[in-house]
Amino acid sequence: MVPQGFANVAMQSPDSPLILSFITSVGIVVIILFCLMAVCVIAASFVILLIYIICECVCWPLFDRFDCDPELGRGLGRGINHARIVTYQAVIPNYLQPLDTVDERRTLRQQALEKLLPPMVYGSGKLPLRSGDCAICLDDYMVGELYRVFPPCKHMFHLNCIDNWLLDNLTCPVCRKCVLDD
Repeated sequence: MVPQGFANVAMQSPDSPLILSFITSVGIVVIILFCLMAVCVIAASFVILLIYIICECVCWPLFDRFDCDPELGRGLGRGINHARIVTYQAVIPNYLQPLDTVDERRTLRQQALEKLLPPMVYGSGKLPLRSGDCAICLDDYMVGELYRVFPPCKHMFHLNCIDNWLLDNLTCPVCRKCVLDD
């Protein structure tokens, strides 16, 4: 007589290869689906990258007809800039300028702004005292502090606050009017 435990093993043995082959086939299908999904993700990424490169290099320069950005000091003229195609070969040399040239331009720009917007002493009587605060640092104006007034919009700012702003921008921080507009 065969013990009960051995009888169960003997009965399951004909079905075991069927179960193992089923598990193996399910595993292979899962691996194939995973590989197929990975290929789809890579292909979609490649297509998106290709579309981005086409838009960046071909489409946007064609649509960028008006290169007017007063905050960067470009396009301050009143005329209309004609459509142009910008190539990277033309743009790259502008970014490769020596640092002394950039510092020299910044110094000349600051000197021009000094002449255009002379510093004034708060409470000296040139302008009536206004209660309020600097829109950049949000501190109140104190009698005797230096400040600048923008001619186009008459906004007033502490000297240090607006000088730091004007290093990178040519517009009023409040209303965005260009400093060079009269």
